[in-house]
Amino acid sequence: MNQFFFARHSALAATTTVVLFWFMGCGAATSPISASHPDGAAPNSSTASSTGAATSMSAATGSSTSTGTSATSSMGSGSSAASSAAGTSSGIVDASFDVVRPADPCIEAGSCAPGTWVDVTPPNASLTAGSCGNYGVKTVQVDPLHPQDMYALIFCQGIWKSTDYGQTWGSGPISTGMNGATMSDCAGGVTLAPSPTGGAPTLYVSCIRGAGLGFWKSTNGGIDWTTYPLAPMGATHFDPEPFSAMDYYPATVDPYDPNHLLMSGHQVDLVIESMDGGQTWTKVTLDLPAMALSGGTAMLYFIDNGDPVATRKTWLWLGALNGGTWRTTDSGTTWTQVDLNQHINGTMQIYQPDKTSGVIFIAGTNSALGDGVLRSADYGVTWTHLGNNEPEAIVFGTSKNVYAMYGWAIGAGQTTDPSLQVAPQPATTNWMKGMTPTSMSQGPAMAAVTNDGTNNVIVVAGYSAGLWRYIEP
Repeated sequence: MNQFFFARHSALAATTTVVLFWFMGCGAATSPISASHPDGAAPNSSTASSTGAATSMSAATGSSTSTGTSATSSMGSGSSAASSAAGTSSGIVDASFDVVRPADPCIEAGSCAPGTWVDVTPPNASLTAGSCGNYGVKTVQVDPLHPQDMYALIFCQGIWKSTDYGQTWGSGPISTGMNGATMSDCAGGVTLAPSPTGGAPTLYVSCIRGAGLGFWKSTNGGIDWTTYPLAPMGATHFDPEPFSAMDYYPATVDPYDPNHLLMSGHQVDLVIESMDGGQTWTKVTLDLPAMALSGGTAMLYFIDNGDPVATRKTWLWLGALNGGTWRTTDSGTTWTQVDLNQHINGTMQIYQPDKTSGVIFIAGTNSALGDGVLRSADYGVTWTHLGNNEPEAIVFGTSKNVYAMYGWAIGAGQTTDPSLQVAPQPATTNWMKGMTPTSMSQGPAMAAVTNDGTNNVIVVAGYSAGLWRYIEP
């Protein structure tokens, strides 16, 4: 589950002092378990076709301008101008950082045109090879304290890092230190918590397949890795046997506490919680059988309302194949179903523009309101439908626009229409179809958004289609 980060700054400033907090993991799912239906079942949509030939998205975004609405990125620093509180393992501690935004070298050289999707997959990375069952790349993260630095987990090969806003990714994986080789043989995903001191971020990885099966943590930016055991958590509704496997979807991180984590068990009715950065875990209560998934995997997110105590206990849970959308304000002691919407199996990312307006965007299918994008203005209690009535998997935003796209782990050699929709902020109206290149043959599982002081830059993790970059006009 990829994370949202609020690093508030001026979109026009190259250097900005921010007070940072890290926001919830964004629905990053790990790889499926079979070649035909990777997560145990087909997604909740029959959408599967090649995409259009156009590479420019200017028709969708060229006329969009900033509305002045506070809007941060779904996986990195956005371009709003406010401050937040910095989270530490002991709670909230105010700490200011000078976030330097070096010029994007590709933009500065005039060789990267805005409004065009560009394939930036590392040329020496394989999106198909490996013993772990390779479905490409599903997670990409940005460090909000170092907005030029991005991290991606490529299946069976480990963590790759970009230091130029996702344009290039070095000569190979950076996970070369302690336990790096074992962790790198991973079908899974990565989430990131920025450093309270402004140093290297903490990376959390969960693997559902491969030699790296289980949960991993790096405290030095992805070089060295430590694994922590996940003890059996007892029977689940779907599987009456004790759950003893190590396969979980990537951790969701508390926006105010980088050691407070949530994870969903892969294809079981199970959520676990850690208060110590993944060293120990306890089982979260679910409302079973009402929340039973029948073989799907849930996605889980912290909902930030500006209060660290309340945020710690307020979560949004979305099922796949079954279950709908549920909300808790007491860490799972009680749950309320707030919609029938389900996430696309194996893929999910939500977008919360700020912590004060109550606005949240989610995507999915099977809502009584319609397929695609749903918006809440009360922190997830009630919902309205926006845009086209078609399944979508992820929602993300910049200071200018909100985007929705569709993707799932269909496997190498197969195609899915990314089904791009775009609306200018605040995205309550004027949704329109965007364009993606034919070579973006599979839609994304996650998007990371950053800003170089002038330009919003989007990088998406598109399964077997690889990593793609877009500079917003």
